[in-house]
Amino acid sequence: MTSKHWALVGGAVACLKPITLAGIAGGLSLTVAHAAPRDLAFPGYSGYLNVPSATVLDYGQADVMYSDQALDTRQKSAGNTYGHFNNIAGTFGVFPFVEVGGRLTWDRTQSNCFSEGCGIRDLSANIKVQAPFIPENWFTLAAGVQDLGGETDDFESVYVVAGRQFGPFEISAGYGDPKTSGRYLDGAFGGVSYRPVPWLNVMAEYDSQDVRLGLGAASPEGLLPYGMQVKGKVLAYDEGDSDNDRNFFSLGLSIPFGNKPSKQRLEPVDRLMQSHNPTESAPTARIGQSSKATNLEHANTSKTTDSGNQTARRLGEELVKAGYDRVSVASAGDTLYIQWENNIYVRDERDSVFDVARRARAAAGAHKSAQLTLLNQNIPVVERTVPLQAAHPDGSDEPYAIVSSFSDTSLLNRDERDWDFQGSYGPTWKPRITLSPTISSGVATEYGVWDASVGISAEVSASLWTGALASATYNTEIYQTEDFEKGGVFYEDRQRNALIEAEVQQTFKLHPQVYTSFHGGRYAIDWNGGLNETMLLSPGGRHSLSYLGGTFRHRDDTDIERNQMLGRYSYYNPDLDAQIDVYGGQFFAEDTGVRIDSRFWFGDYAITVSYKNTDAEFISLGWVIPLTPEKTRQFRYAQIRGHADWNYSVQSRINEDVNFTAFGGAAIVRSANPIQSLYLNRGRLTND
Repeated sequence: MTSKHWALVGGAVACLKPITLAGIAGGLSLTVAHAAPRDLAFPGYSGYLNVPSATVLDYGQADVMYSDQALDTRQKSAGNTYGHFNNIAGTFGVFPFVEVGGRLTWDRTQSNCFSEGCGIRDLSANIKVQAPFIPENWFTLAAGVQDLGGETDDFESVYVVAGRQFGPFEISAGYGDPKTSGRYLDGAFGGVSYRPVPWLNVMAEYDSQDVRLGLGAASPEGLLPYGMQVKGKVLAYDEGDSDNDRNFFSLGLSIPFGNKPSKQRLEPVDRLMQSHNPTESAPTARIGQSSKATNLEHANTSKTTDSGNQTARRLGEELVKAGYDRVSVASAGDTLYIQWENNIYVRDERDSVFDVARRARAAAGAHKSAQLTLLNQNIPVVERTVPLQAAHPDGSDEPYAIVSSFSDTSLLNRDERDWDFQGSYGPTWKPRITLSPTISSGVATEYGVWDASVGISAEVSASLWTGALASATYNTEIYQTEDFEKGGVFYEDRQRNALIEAEVQQTFKLHPQVYTSFHGGRYAIDWNGGLNETMLLSPGGRHSLSYLGGTFRHRDDTDIERNQMLGRYSYYNPDLDAQIDVYGGQFFAEDTGVRIDSRFWFGDYAITVSYKNTDAEFISLGWVIPLTPEKTRQFRYAQIRGHADWNYSVQSRINEDVNFTAFGGAAIVRSANPIQSLYLNRGRLTND
């Protein structure tokens, strides 16, 4: 840093000194206070103006920002200068101490880079990790990568930064190493922030090339609904090697992502009683164990009065009226036995478990516990034992589970129990129609900033018998940009007006932890064939190993054949509500390699991060948004609903000298209703 730069920083500090002294005189002390609000810097990571901070976005925080500043690294003249370009960045706190984000930068929107030239146009991914276990009254430490895996040299860099908060002040200092020299974060950098009030931020920084001064502001917390905050920044002054006397701005929106707070009610049902002994609170015997004949005899002789049977019948009628299918309720001694199939809480079946537990508790009568069994396609999936009389440990009146387990296969013979009530909300074979938009898009390609083909998909499914399901999916294109029209570069990847899939499947539960499913029909529009999916679950349900294999022939040329042979390892962590799927083997297009899909859940919403490495490498960032209400209505003879797991992602090719346009390999042909989604709540049903 030159003497002129130091003088500018000293002047900025001098300007802040009277405000600082006034704040101290008013009772402020230079001690670590509540963490300052996390904001995005112009490059898309959390920080000041150009400089990153030593903290990350809060867990569950989502920030979207537009700014007009970018470093023009593709100019023909020597050196790098800033320009007024378009920038959109989205960054998410996916884990405690981890943020991931993407940034789209462009100059000309629809120009063809090959024939017209397009200037700067880049899609990049960022990640920053804050070191855990360091007390914040010591310091914070973070490291990050900008333009992860990029080969076009636009914004790629790595950095490490340390910082500390002193009351309204936050200071940071770090070191960066960009791939292109002579730009921000090329060496030592530092920044200081002062917040006289929570919504106002005064910043001064040295980004290794320039000294910058700026202001940031945010709408006060609680002013806007849903926890939203509008944020903005202005670069008021800069002086240095890269630029002088330029002004830039950013405007963004910060919001807690998803609906995780509203899902806290599920914890009493999903968490095993960590501080209670289940054997002391309620019976733990499962329906249909090896001694089921003895248990049934005991249950039949233990029915005390007609009052218990009437309670069971009333509860069964209530569950059917609420919209549940395949409902069976029995009273045996002081226990209610309840089985049901859920088609109304399609976002998260744990909501259904909670709802049935709540209804059982309200209608308990003299019963002390309820044994709950969730069915899917008439196959028992998970059991819970719920105490009906005991108070919840936290003092609330909510139900909680003390036993959780994957259901025994012997429960398939449900006629052996003397049920007091059996019923369903309409016929079990009723057609269920799921609607959702479908999008094929090219983002920041050589042909445009955003090209897309948009369609509407309708899937119709019907339950046939236990474990059997017939389904068909039809798609209609409703909009396309020029490059997706006939003759366009993306025409082959457009949304098609066609029958996408039609199949019949049969699933068997061979063991409480083993499922296998056989599928036959039409897949990927043009391919006839068969699929098998077999899954082995760990006892707790967190881990699973699967095989996804299939053989397909083209419907117009039976000599063209494809084989898919994939292994998959899946892991779900209920504490972090995050999961990962690792695929390896031969994919549908017969390319071989690895694919890693991860989801970070925030209630019914999720952030997705994927990596593909077969014929080329790709990385993508996306989100899952449910397009149906938390509780979906159904009619007596049909059900129409939105897609509960609709997802969209933006993908970029990485580690190539030239970023050739491609939609990526590692394609997987699978049923519209795979085991993980149809039976296991998208992998989120566990015993933990």
